[in-house]
Amino acid sequence: MKNNTYRKLRKRLTVLFLCCSFVVLGAVSILIAILSYSAGYYGNQGALTTSDFLMFYLQHAWEVNLFLYVLAYVLFLYVFIGLFYRNMNILVSVLEGNTVDKVPFFFRLLPEFQIAKDKVEDMIAKRNESKQLSIQEKEHKNELLMYLAHDLKTPLTSMIGYINHILDHHVDGEQMEKSLSIANEKAHRLDELIEEFEEILRYDDKVSMFDASPLDICALIKQQVNGFYPLMEKRGIKAQVDIPEMLEIEADYDKLQRLLDNLMRNAITYSDSDSIIYIHCREDESQITLEYRNDGEEIDEEAVSHLFEKFYRASTARTSSSGGAGLGLAIAKEIVELHHGSIDAHKEGKQIVFTIHLWKKLGGKL
Repeated sequence: MKNNTYRKLRKRLTVLFLCCSFVVLGAVSILIAILSYSAGYYGNQGALTTSDFLMFYLQHAWEVNLFLYVLAYVLFLYVFIGLFYRNMNILVSVLEGNTVDKVPFFFRLLPEFQIAKDKVEDMIAKRNESKQLSIQEKEHKNELLMYLAHDLKTPLTSMIGYINHILDHHVDGEQMEKSLSIANEKAHRLDELIEEFEEILRYDDKVSMFDASPLDICALIKQQVNGFYPLMEKRGIKAQVDIPEMLEIEADYDKLQRLLDNLMRNAITYSDSDSIIYIHCREDESQITLEYRNDGEEIDEEAVSHLFEKFYRASTARTSSSGGAGLGLAIAKEIVELHHGSIDAHKEGKQIVFTIHLWKKLGGKL
């Protein structure tokens, strides 16, 4: 595409240059013809004196003609190159972020300049948008780190308090067991928070490598559901799985496992106790569609539209006490996009539904 545009611009410039050259040379030739005719006519009439330009022309016709051709061509080159660089300067000005109100005439003769200008403006707009998103992500990250630092202190303070209580007082077996149980619970919470810190710090490396191979996604889903059974049992949650016996696709095993893990963990975390998580998978000729749905917290459409943003968590149950770092769904989206698929979320009553579309064969899509 880029080479094609460059070839078109080069061809148009060559044609324009040649046409303008012929016009200039033609105009000089007409001028010389007029001078030659006038000098011959008035010379034959004997109306010229030695001080007349036409007499000088008759005496030095070859030199004057050559001078006129050279002068006209030099002026033409100066104007043509000046216009070309003026338009290049306009592109540079746009690249620097300046606004161009009036489109030069040269842009109409050479549409490729206008195309280049539009592409540069689009690139600048995307860069500014990316910069703004980066600033917002940094603010969210700093805010999240502040909350996590506060939450880290809470279980740590409790642990120290209960351990000091055991050390400073003679407690019976029942009190000892209760204190140790609470300290153990706080220690586990502290471990979860440290994992959240690690999640934030290593986020950029999550999707850096990609290694696709054929795999059975249905076997991976079954394995995943079995792995989350203890966590679901603890909250009385069940999984209803409606998938084929086998469904082979091309994907990165580790990243697909990470994708399914994040979706399942999200569904469990924000599901109501004693509810059901529905997992459905269907296929067509070239794609598979995977669907996770669960009953859970009340969440509005505005919050749903932000679920795949980095470090985002809704204001109710999606807090640091129950949620992660706000990266799980953002990572899931990037993994799906690495596979040239799509993922979206929407509400159906009290249920929230995540729908993923993946290609069976990646082929030339990578």
